[in-house]
Amino acid sequence: MRRLAEYTMSGRRQAVIAAVLLGLLPVLNLLSASIVALVALRKGWQEGFLVMLWALLPAGLQWLAGDTTAVVVLLAVVPLACLLRVAQRWSAVVVGAVVLGGVLQLSLSIQTGYVARVTALMEQMLAQGMNFQLPQDGVMTSATAEQMVQLFLSFYGAYHALVMIGVLMVARFYQAKLYNPGGFRVEFQALRLDTRVMLVCLALVVGGLAGVQVLEDWVTLLCLAPILTSLAIVHSLAARQKAGGSWLTLAYLMLIFMAPAMVILGFADSVIDFRKRFSAK
Repeated sequence: MRRLAEYTMSGRRQAVIAAVLLGLLPVLNLLSASIVALVALRKGWQEGFLVMLWALLPAGLQWLAGDTTAVVVLLAVVPLACLLRVAQRWSAVVVGAVVLGGVLQLSLSIQTGYVARVTALMEQMLAQGMNFQLPQDGVMTSATAEQMVQLFLSFYGAYHALVMIGVLMVARFYQAKLYNPGGFRVEFQALRLDTRVMLVCLALVVGGLAGVQVLEDWVTLLCLAPILTSLAIVHSLAARQKAGGSWLTLAYLMLIFMAPAMVILGFADSVIDFRKRFSAK
C-alpha cells in the first residue's frame, strides 16, 4: 500500500490511474476514495477534485448497479480532506462527517427506490423462513418486515459517515507515512470534541433512547463521535503506558460487546478530559 501511495503522489496521471483501477475492484473500490483524499490532503482541493471526477466513472457504474456508497463517499471525501488539511484536527472531520451522515439519513425520504428495494429484500428473507428477534416490552419477539426495514435504515447515515472517516484515515495514515512519520498517530490520539457539541449530541441521544420518534433513527449516528473519542483515549493512554496491543485489543472487544460503555466514556471525556488528568498525574 505504501508503494501505491508513492505511485499516486508521483503525478496527476498516476493518481487518476490508481483511483480508476481501484474503483473497478469489487472489494477494494472504496480505496479509490482514499486515493482521492490523499491527493486532496497533499495537493489541495483542485487536484483532489480533478482526480475525483475520474474516480466517479467506476463509481457511477456501481450506482447504476444499485450501490450508491462509492459515489456518496467520493463526493464527501474531498471537502472533508480539505477540512482536515486546514483545521489539522480530527474533531472537525468527525463533526463534518456526522453532519453529512445526517443529511444522508434525511435523504432517505426521497430515496423511494432504495427503500423499496430494502423492503422487498426483508420481505423475501422473512418469506424464506428467516426469523429475526427484537426486544419489545422486555420480551424478545419475532420482528416484522417493517420493523427490520426501519432498523436497517436507521444505520444508513452512520454507516456512510463511518466509511467517510475510514477512507480519510487511510489517506492520512499514508500521507504521514510518506511525509510526516508518526503524525497520524499524534493527531488521532488528540481527538476530543468540544463540550458544547458533545452535550448537544448527548441530549439528542437521550431523546432518541427515550422514544422520541424523530430522534430514534439518529442514535447510532450521534454515538459515532463519542465512540471514536473513546478509541482515541485508549490509544493515547496505551501509548503513554507502553501497554502494547493488549489494551487496544481489550478496547475493541469492549466496542463489540460493551459499546454503551465506550459511548459513555467518550461523552464523559468532553467534560473530564481523561488524557489531561492522566498527564498531570
